[in-house]
Amino acid sequence: MGEVEFRLLGTVGAWRGDQAVQLGHGRRRCVLAALLVDANQVVSAEQLLERAWGDGVPRQGRDTLYTYLSRLRRVFRGLDVEITRRSGGYVLAVDPQAVDLHRFHRLLAQGRAEGGLAARLELFDRAVALWRGEAFAGMSTPWLDNVRENLEKERFGVELDRVDLRLALGLHGELVTELAAAVREHPLDERLTSQFMLALYRSGRQAEALAVYQGLRDRLADALGVDPLPEVQRLHTALLRQAREVATPVEVQPPAQVPGGVPHFVGRAEALRELGRPVSVIVGTGGVGKSALAAHWAHLHSGDFPDGQLYVNLRGYDAAEPMTASAALEGFLRALGVERIPPGVAERSALYRSALAGSRMVVVLDNARSADQVRPLLPGRDGCVVLVTSQDDLAGLVVRDGAHRITLGRLTESEALELLRQMLGADRVDAEFPAAVELARRCAGLPLALRVAAERPAGLADLVAELNGLGDLDALDVPGDPASSVRSVFSWSYRALPLPAARLFRLLGWHPGPDHCAAAAAALAGVDLPGARRLLDVLRAAHLIEQTAPDRFVMHDLLRMYARQLSA
Repeated sequence: MGEVEFRLLGTVGAWRGDQAVQLGHGRRRCVLAALLVDANQVVSAEQLLERAWGDGVPRQGRDTLYTYLSRLRRVFRGLDVEITRRSGGYVLAVDPQAVDLHRFHRLLAQGRAEGGLAARLELFDRAVALWRGEAFAGMSTPWLDNVRENLEKERFGVELDRVDLRLALGLHGELVTELAAAVREHPLDERLTSQFMLALYRSGRQAEALAVYQGLRDRLADALGVDPLPEVQRLHTALLRQAREVATPVEVQPPAQVPGGVPHFVGRAEALRELGRPVSVIVGTGGVGKSALAAHWAHLHSGDFPDGQLYVNLRGYDAAEPMTASAALEGFLRALGVERIPPGVAERSALYRSALAGSRMVVVLDNARSADQVRPLLPGRDGCVVLVTSQDDLAGLVVRDGAHRITLGRLTESEALELLRQMLGADRVDAEFPAAVELARRCAGLPLALRVAAERPAGLADLVAELNGLGDLDALDVPGDPASSVRSVFSWSYRALPLPAARLFRLLGWHPGPDHCAAAAAALAGVDLPGARRLLDVLRAAHLIEQTAPDRFVMHDLLRMYARQLSA
């Protein structure tokens, strides 16, 4: 089947590529237009006769209609359009996007749902560009005349909407001449005249703007005996007072709050593919690179979110108190240009969702403590992507809010070595390859530990010996920045544990085997088996142990070292 394009917003016709489809005389085009306006819907024979002939239906009207329909079927044979008879009438089956009238309405609907001013204007521009003159040009029946009149009103309204958007975008200078001509054509249209007044004022022509208002007032009084609408009078007063609300809008840059990504990023291909859903929760042990993954994805896809990026560190596991949802909302609302912020968290959350409605943004909620901390910060509509990072599984967010959880594992040995190559140089790593392999193992595949190790001035072999000799995490401290040390990152998760789970964590650091079962944990903690399982679930959800198989748990070497240090 071949593609065909139908044009109603101008001279009615059908086009295949650049070639016009020969439809015959005007009455046949009227029948086609009567079907296309309600494409893919049943139109009765009586409606077709009334639409295409009005009061001038021929004596053998139905026979004439059937003849025209038969000829149209032959014209469209081999094309992606079909006219079929249904119970109650006829249907012209066609892709709505092949009809300029329906494409016009779809673009308008998309534009009205769009949050960004520039994106909305672009959609409206595309809609108006579909017009090639007067709708149904050269054709006249009462029904067609009525449809044409309504479409012209709709088109004129969209033109005014486009002017509002251009004014909001600071494009007043290019509008003055255009609006002057439009006001001459529509001298009593108060919205149009208001736009002309505002464009003149913002172009530094206040006196002319006030004169335009006086001209409108005189015309309305002469023609209708009325004053301008109250909103037009308020605009006039604002122009007189040079009020703030009529000043030229200052271009507001979309927020770009996501911190810069880490300079070296390795692996995570599968996790990067999984991100992009409405809400994703990135979980994993401390130092595994959750925040780095979120920032990396946000920067990779910044072009997909023209309305910007919001970011907040919720401090869920920092030494300081976690940030409240209310405080986070206040920061977001200010970044979105909201000045009057209500006091309550529910009101702030509702205003935040309204501000994001129709927007395409990335929202990164870093270092979250609980689902309750996150929920008020979730946008209410599609279009935004939320990335949450946490050392907790945030099961409630997955179950109740439909979040997609991504559990970030430690780097493989090859990925850890690649990270060392990027940071230290391939020549150095290859020259000390056995030591590099041992360092990757001693750092347990944690990107944070590898980054700290790479900053140490010692050689790789000396650093491995230092790690082996100290038996604790001193070698992975960051001088002058305790918050970036491996020990501190582990402590954030540890401090959030209930006391019984914290005690079990310390005891597990001394378990002699590479892994353990629930019974071994029960024996270590002196609790019954169900109690041990509950404590292990707490440690697993906090990513301080890993479950490798049913009833088999493991603690990586750095966490084991940390647990022993706590017990010393």
